[in-house]
Amino acid sequence: MSTEASPNRIAESLAPLVVPIDSVNLDEANARTHSGKNLDAIKASLTRFGQRLPIVVQEQGRIVRAGNGRVAAARALGWTEVAAVIVDESNVEAAAFAIADNRTAELGEWDDEALAQTLKALEDEDALEGLGFDDDDLAALVGAVDAPDDFPEVGEDIKTESECPKCGYRWSGGKTVSGGDTSGDVDLLLL
Repeated sequence: MSTEASPNRIAESLAPLVVPIDSVNLDEANARTHSGKNLDAIKASLTRFGQRLPIVVQEQGRIVRAGNGRVAAARALGWTEVAAVIVDESNVEAAAFAIADNRTAELGEWDDEALAQTLKALEDEDALEGLGFDDDDLAALVGAVDAPDDFPEVGEDIKTESECPKCGYRWSGGKTVSGGDTSGDVDLLLL
């Protein structure tokens, strides 16, 4: 089992599942891709929290069927071991599991208000490192949650209308006052 001084930070309860990282092979047919931003987020998570969930490896060929991103990130961090559940199943069943594992995770949705509140509390504690949310993500979430419920959608002086492509929130702008001058019309775009 790895120690705290080692680059491998694997939860103690996963010790019986530890295998050499070089003994597992990334799934070359994996339909789920990992961008640089995604791999950076996984590396940050592994650095902060260590490995708390095992990967799933098909015994035949030692192919990673769940956790390809974690293995790639762990290798990039210099890890020499990972915790893995080894399963003995056909290629068809293993590939079907890999698709189901990725798709069921993808179908989950965030409760944006609860997430924004939790992230805000973690930000106040300076504990956002390794969560996969950057400052822009946080600003977008907090902005969407803080948007007024009674913001007018139409009005006589409305010159522009906008809609958030993600959440569908609509807003518009009209005349603004700048430096006491009320003579000029200015399109207002709220972000």
